[in-house]
Amino acid sequence: MSSFSQVFINPFANLSDRMMLRIGLVAYVWASLQVYLFRYVPDGVFQQHLTCEISWYAGFVNVAINILFPAALLWLMAKVLYNKVRWQDVLVVVMLAQVVNYVTGFLLMNPYSRSKSEHILAAIESGDMMLKTVAPFDLFIIVSAGLVGLAMLIYFFYLLVVGMKIAMNSKKKVHAVWIVLVTLLADTLLHLWGPYLK
Repeated sequence: MSSFSQVFINPFANLSDRMMLRIGLVAYVWASLQVYLFRYVPDGVFQQHLTCEISWYAGFVNVAINILFPAALLWLMAKVLYNKVRWQDVLVVVMLAQVVNYVTGFLLMNPYSRSKSEHILAAIESGDMMLKTVAPFDLFIIVSAGLVGLAMLIYFFYLLVVGMKIAMNSKKKVHAVWIVLVTLLADTLLHLWGPYLK
């Protein structure tokens, strides 16, 4: 197995803490600029919606919220299950897992993908429910982006579970369920609370 595939399968066991933190920080800056350039606002840990205007600093605040809030909830859960868990380990896990969501945001929210989505929405609004007026290539782009987005969401949860189980020194399968449920809770709370800047 190549070193790249080993990192892809389990970066937490194959990268140093310092390297993972560097990747997470670079990705944080990239995602913050991406939010500003592509003009979208998060609706939760892995949800987003388009906006007409967004301030340059809003991306940095919003992306930080999407790292710190789920990390805090996951750390509290982990602290109950394993008292020796460290905050910095949980933070690095969330930062690294969020890289997957940044890639998904890039694929789905870039101007090219959005223009294809707008063609489909325009067709539906004009009554073309069978999408006969939409170019096959546009449909291919949207379906492909959607499938990749779904695969990336699964990979996001996979990374969270693998990383958190290492941070918690856990081998119990039930802990994977708790990790997913707490992340979904964080997403739901952020969606309802809406603390994001525009």
